[in-house]
Amino acid sequence: MQEETQKKTYTQLMFEGTPCPYNNFYQGNDKRVLFVCSAGLLRSATAARIYAKKYNTRAAGSWKHALIPVTDLLLLWADEIVFVNEENYLQCKIKFDLQGFMDAGGIITVLNIPDDYEHMHPELIKEFEHQYEPI
Repeated sequence: MQEETQKKTYTQLMFEGTPCPYNNFYQGNDKRVLFVCSAGLLRSATAARIYAKKYNTRAAGSWKHALIPVTDLLLLWADEIVFVNEENYLQCKIKFDLQGFMDAGGIITVLNIPDDYEHMHPELIKEFEHQYEPI
C-alpha cells in the first residue's frame, strides 16, 4: 500500500523546523490582520488598535528602520495584509513573495492614506473607516 503524502501549504513549508507557533490555540480563531505603513508607528498602529476589537491585529513598517519591520514571519502569520498606501505595498512587493501569500489564500488590501496624521488622530480614524471594509 502506497503512503499518501499530504501537500503542505506555503505557510507550513516556511515554518517547518522552526519553534514559532504561528497558528496556535491561544490566539483564538479571529482573523489575523497585519497593517503596514512606513515606520509602523502612526497609521498602522492606529488601524491595529481600532480594529483589534474584532480581529487579531499587528502593525509593522515597510521601512528597514521601522520600529517593527515587516518580516516573512509576520506575513505568514497574517490572513490579510492591509497596506496603508501604494508606496508601502510596493516596498514590500520588492522584498517579499506577496504573490505566494495570495496564492496561499491571503488577502491584500491597499489603501490611499497619506503620512499626514498623528497616532489615533480623529481624521485618520475616519480615513480608515471610509477606506477599509474588512472582508
